[in-house]
Amino acid sequence: MSGRLYCVGVGPGDPELMTVKAVRILSEVDVIAYPHSDRGGAEAVAFRIAIAACREIENKERIPVHVPMTRDRAAVEESLRETAGRIRDALEDGRSVAYITLGDPMIYSTYFSLGRTLKEWGHETEYVPGVPSFCAASARLGIPLVAGNESLSILPAQGGIPKARENENLVLMKAGSKMKELKACDELMDREVAAVSNCGMEGEAAYYGVDAIPDDAGYFTTVIVRRR
Repeated sequence: MSGRLYCVGVGPGDPELMTVKAVRILSEVDVIAYPHSDRGGAEAVAFRIAIAACREIENKERIPVHVPMTRDRAAVEESLRETAGRIRDALEDGRSVAYITLGDPMIYSTYFSLGRTLKEWGHETEYVPGVPSFCAASARLGIPLVAGNESLSILPAQGGIPKARENENLVLMKAGSKMKELKACDELMDREVAAVSNCGMEGEAAYYGVDAIPDDAGYFTTVIVRRR
């Protein structure tokens, strides 16, 4: 009998923001899969968050999911397919597997390509939501994402800043690597801008005003842009 497959959101960084359900499932499954890059290794951020909230996973079997730091889609897909095979082997051996991901698994998740392959092979995923980084950043800053009749767009910072519609606020995800270019964008002029780097993690820092955000803000920097 095939084991059960989960994709579990571990939240933005603070282990206390992991849900009760996420902790329960991690404590119950047989295998923990987690993403790491060429620079992440076994100390991947998602795994460090999870183990701080659920010490039981320390002695469980682990499957590191290598996500190469490259734009070569063929190389990424090949790596993910190889990992999918290892997860499939565990599932078909009757073991349950939880893949952990930062924030919420349905928002810019590293799991989608992997999950698609496993679904093609007949293994459905149960998703366990987590607190998204922009919700945690909003709470940390004390700035609402939306109020009244405002709308919200959530964007990857790598794509730049589109012209916002009337009453539209913006969230720019993982903005640190593009901060210098973003700060020079005319769309930020006359807007309320704030940001959090490493929200809930070591080295957390909050910034109010576009000029206060350093050009070298870290990779895990979330920017909130509001209409005045």
